[in-house]
Amino acid sequence: MKKIWMICLLFICGWQYERSTECASLYDMKMDEINEKIENKDTFMFMMARVDCSSCEYIQENVLYDYLLNHGFDFYRVVLPNDVTHPEALKAIEFVSKNPNPEEFLFDQYLPTDVLTPGFYFIKEGIVEDIYIGSGLTVEIFDEYIQKYQLDEVK
Repeated sequence: MKKIWMICLLFICGWQYERSTECASLYDMKMDEINEKIENKDTFMFMMARVDCSSCEYIQENVLYDYLLNHGFDFYRVVLPNDVTHPEALKAIEFVSKNPNPEEFLFDQYLPTDVLTPGFYFIKEGIVEDIYIGSGLTVEIFDEYIQKYQLDEVK
């Protein structure tokens, strides 16, 4: 009978996972490494940023760095060069062409292969599940994605 009550309580209240409060790990990666994680069917999140992107810099300094101090998970960042003909930029363009940016970010000069930054890609078991593009990212929005994919779960 005790088990039944526990199951009902979990069902009514919703199941919460145990969240890590350790400092997150920040890894700068190349697109080849991201693609390898996808091929391995990993669950993770990564950010695409450009070296000349003021919105990327703002989000990193005002949302991510403080958040990462007490939410233990692996955070990946791909910093793209300004030169769109650079091999790393071309790999990012190829990735976006396979995983297009959300339709709400379509505008006149947008092409399906544009790498819009800052861009956050949420991969679940090797499949791109969510994409968040833009400078409007807040700590609350970021935390919703982290919880949705339980990226900070104590292992």
